[in-house]
Amino acid sequence: PAASPPKRRRSRTPRRKDKGSKHESHPPAPSVEDKMQIWAKLQGIAKPEEPKEEPKVEEKRIGWLPEGEHCVRCGKSVVEQGGIYCGRKRPNGECVGCFEGICWKCMNKAGKKEFGNVKTSKTEFASLGADAWWMHEKCMSPEDKRSYFGEDDEEEDQKKAGSDDEGDGKFLWM
Repeated sequence: PAASPPKRRRSRTPRRKDKGSKHESHPPAPSVEDKMQIWAKLQGIAKPEEPKEEPKVEEKRIGWLPEGEHCVRCGKSVVEQGGIYCGRKRPNGECVGCFEGICWKCMNKAGKKEFGNVKTSKTEFASLGADAWWMHEKCMSPEDKRSYFGEDDEEEDQKKAGSDDEGDGKFLWM
C-alpha cells in the first residue's frame, strides 16, 4: 500500500479576516471641526449647547387596553377592552401612573398586596365613559384618590369624626 501523506496540523491561532470583510467596520474619523469642538468642551471654553426641546407626546396608555396589548401580570394578549392601563390625565394635562396594562382576569384575581384597595370591574369602568381611568393605589397621590372616589369622601370623614355631637356643640346627655 502507498503511504499516505502526513496530516498537517492546524494552527491554533484564529484566522485573520479579510480587509474587505463586511463584518469589520470602523467609525468614520471625526473632522477637524468636530475635534475642535470636543477640545473646547474638554477645556471648558465651549459655548453651551442649546438644549433641544423634545416635542411633547400625548400619553395614550390611559383607559382601555387596545386589542393585541399584553397584560403585565400574566403576559397574555387581550381583545378589545380586555383590560385597562394604570394611568390618568390630570386636569392640568399631566399624565401620571405607571402605565402598566392589566387584563380583567388578573384584576379580578389580584389581592390587596398587588393593587391596594383600589380595584374596579369591567362594568364599573365602562359606566364611567370615555374619560374613565384607574390607577394602582401605590401610584395615586391624595389628589388622585379624591378624584377617583369623589369629593364626598372628605365630607364622610368629617361626619365620622364629628358623629359624637349634634352639631350645636352640646353633648347628648346635657
